[in-house]
Amino acid sequence: MLINEISLKLGITARAIRFYEQKGLLTPAKQKENGYRTYTEQDAWRLQTIISLREVGMTLEDIRQTLAQTDLNQQEEVLSALQMQRSMLFQQWTEMKQIIGTMDQMIQAAQGSSNLPTELLYELAQQSKELRDLRGSWRDHWDFDRKALQFDELLQPASSFVDTTENGPLSDIDRSSPPIYTSYEAALDKIAQLISPAHGLKGLDVGTGTGNLAGKLQQIGLTMSAIDQSKQMLKLCAAKYADIELKLGNVLAIPFMDSTFDYVVSSFALHHLTEAQRELAWGEMLRVLKPGGIMCLADYMMQDRNEADAFLANLISSKATKLPMMHEQVDLYMTHTHITEWLLSHTSQVKSEALGNSIYVVYAQK
Repeated sequence: MLINEISLKLGITARAIRFYEQKGLLTPAKQKENGYRTYTEQDAWRLQTIISLREVGMTLEDIRQTLAQTDLNQQEEVLSALQMQRSMLFQQWTEMKQIIGTMDQMIQAAQGSSNLPTELLYELAQQSKELRDLRGSWRDHWDFDRKALQFDELLQPASSFVDTTENGPLSDIDRSSPPIYTSYEAALDKIAQLISPAHGLKGLDVGTGTGNLAGKLQQIGLTMSAIDQSKQMLKLCAAKYADIELKLGNVLAIPFMDSTFDYVVSSFALHHLTEAQRELAWGEMLRVLKPGGIMCLADYMMQDRNEADAFLANLISSKATKLPMMHEQVDLYMTHTHITEWLLSHTSQVKSEALGNSIYVVYAQK
């Protein structure tokens, strides 16, 4: 095909085709006698791929890398790129919903006042900006991709764990943890007991890791989906539980639509967030939960802020400052009073149970 023919076939302008050629995304052959470009069915397929990826917001550089992986038949890497783009689009979608909500508040404030309430409008705009910044603030300080291969071993008694990885010894962060994992299976069992799911309903595991909680709930009848920000964790989860729907993403912008699930659960994932991030995360978990649905999570937490401050002071004085939830920000220490008070103001029913070793399981109904 010549350029006008492929342009007509795909419904794309010749100018756009030339643009992608200039960017090196497309390299059609040229006829020797006249220099005209000729396009094959393979070129048409490549153009369709470029158009599709542009439609979902990929940058030209991301498209270049994705096409390179496609050329090498690296399907897993291509799927990973698409999952990453989907996660980014959901973050933009949640941010846009938030902006529209802020705009509605501004309109309502302006309509209810004879003078433009400038200070209130500014305050609403600042709140919107803070939320947007918060959604993009997650950073993986713990390098979960590297830990993925031995994550399940880390949950075993210390005596049965070999402290090495293919990249060398694990850091002190991995082996100096408080006893949150000694009650790991008991916490997962308690979540399953509390939610007592009906067969065939839909559940979401947030921060699934290698899928231990999601797999347990699937085995007792739930149709499970799961998210995690670590590609390597999801890869291992897929190998263990092929029937679980997996999405790349984090809890600050859960990559599912509103009111999708009957149950939303999480185990030992939210103590990696700051206090402000946690409130946003709890809100996201409720957003994707159906009315009447159940949210249940297990995690390491202190009883209240005083206990957390005393615990932190003791850690610093003993120089044992390398823990999974240890960071330069003190508010990484979740407290039981904070989550229960927040849930009481946002849900219809809240209950919790202490499992020992500063582990709580918290249950709430939307």
